[in-house]
Amino acid sequence: MMQHETGYPQGRASITPNRASLALWVMLCSALGGVSPASVLAQSGKLGAYSGTISVSGTEVSPQVSYRATVNITLPVTERDSSSVTADFLTEDAPNAAVLISQWDSSFKEKSADSDGKFSSWSCALAAPVQVPMKPTGILNVDLKKKSHELSLTLLSTQDVSFNCVHSRSGPYKKKQGVSLYIGTGAPGAQGLSPQPLSDAARLSAKYTLMPTAETKAQYGPIVQEWDLRLAR
Repeated sequence: MMQHETGYPQGRASITPNRASLALWVMLCSALGGVSPASVLAQSGKLGAYSGTISVSGTEVSPQVSYRATVNITLPVTERDSSSVTADFLTEDAPNAAVLISQWDSSFKEKSADSDGKFSSWSCALAAPVQVPMKPTGILNVDLKKKSHELSLTLLSTQDVSFNCVHSRSGPYKKKQGVSLYIGTGAPGAQGLSPQPLSDAARLSAKYTLMPTAETKAQYGPIVQEWDLRLAR
């Protein structure tokens, strides 16, 4: 999560439910034998990849954030047998996603008044809709026997995004910073709590709203998601 800000907002805007727990989750995946980039690339030629689009919108609190984006992504399959299909990848394992960010509004107001009795605040809006490359991390599990699938996907921008901002004291200013998105059927590591049904493993489509959970400590509002991913070799 983004740290509480004072004065000018700095750092990476975040929609991940908990950045510290996400980092720990990635480290644990690696320690338990995460698939290497070379292995993924070698296997993806044989096992195929899920490619398609994901639309996502939602809110975050402290600072307040409202966002909307469309993700074009390819997830190489790393494991496949008669009962399941899995795309399990760390940051360097899957190619960059192309993410069109159409809305990203953020704001913050201090909880304590300054010496003059006034409460400082700032707000920022996306300078213009923009497409940015984002690195994906996560897992896609497809259960062929139960006819269901589960998804946990974190996206981190590899370039900064431009914002137009206003501070209550100093007025307008511009800034650039990175952004991140979380998409899934549960909080990172808990994506199996709400598996989505499937009729054909070659096409995964779902509409799912991820609600705040105890794991994310109510740091974000509902995340509305819709995806359509197709398996191709």
